[in-house]
Order: sequence, then structure tokens, then C-alpha cells
Amino acid sequence: MAWGRDYSRDEVKGLLAAIERQATEAAGLADRAQRDMGDDRFSSFLDFRRKIEEIRALFALTEERLHGVDESRLSDLRAEFERMDLLLTTMLARAMRNYFSSMRQDQALPIGARELFEPELRTIEQTRDRLLGPRYADRVAPEVMEDLDATADLIRKTIDRAPSLPDFSESPSPPKPTRRLRTLGRPIRN
Repeated sequence: MAWGRDYSRDEVKGLLAAIERQATEAAGLADRAQRDMGDDRFSSFLDFRRKIEEIRALFALTEERLHGVDESRLSDLRAEFERMDLLLTTMLARAMRNYFSSMRQDQALPIGARELFEPELRTIEQTRDRLLGPRYADRVAPEVMEDLDATADLIRKTIDRAPSLPDFSESPSPPKPTRRLRTLGRPIRN
């Protein structure tokens, strides 16, 4: 039985190391996305978002592993997990604020930008709620909450001016027929 606990401890350590590596990559992708946005290129933002999703998946897996093992054997790893969570959240909040605040008001946004940025707004709101929860409430720097709030406002402003994807779905009611001109069928006289 002790072997399973040691294995889980090693597994959690490996996951924490993977999170740290992924966070370093995410920081580089955030910088690239911000540089590319100046050239009206938004594909780098998608790369950044994919990396963030990978990190979130690693966090969820790590948290699951931490819950599945004797608490006393992993208290140091749980503390490291929470420290990394706060550190990464701080970095992401700053990166997102920098990204959206450097976006010009007259910048051309691609079709579908609304759908691209709406999930970011939900993610920021979920992050904010998580940080206000009992686990982190006393340990979050006020600047992090300011970054999240400012970023949410910037994203809302961007969404308001962003074009959405065209809706090719069938409308609930068919369009009304238009009247034909009465003269359409008559021959033209000189």
C-alpha cells in the first residue's frame, strides 16, 4: 500500500514540473501573441489559448491526484500546487491585460473575433470566482483582481465591436416573399 502512495507522490511531483514547463511556454506564447496582434494577426492568440487549456488540464489532473492520496503525505506538494496556481494565475492575468490593453480601438478584428474572445471572458470570471473562494481569498494580491477586472472590461469592449461569424443556419421562419414589379413581365416600348 505504501508503494501506491509513493508512486502518487512522484506522479504529483512530475505533474507540478510539467505545469512549470508549460507555464514558461505560455509566457513565450503570450509575448508572441501580443507582438503579432500589432500586425493584425490573431492566430498566435489561438496558440496561447491552446497552451492555457493544456495547463488547466494539468492543474485539474494534479488536483485530482492530490485528493486521491493521504493528505499528510502530500501537504508540501499541495502547498507547492497552490503556490504555482497563484503564480500562474497572476502571470496569466497580467498577460491577458497586456494583450487586450495593447489592442487599438481602430484595429481591424477578424470575422469570428466575438466567438474567439467570449470564452476568455467566461474564463476570467471563473478565475475571479475561484480566487475569491475560501482557498485563496486571503492570499491573492489586489493587483491580480484589478488585472482580471480590467481585462474583463477590455474584453467586453472588444466583443462589442467585434464581428461575429455569419449565421448560416436555417431561420425559424422563412423570409417573406418580395413583390415583383408589375412592369417586369411587360415588354419594353421605345
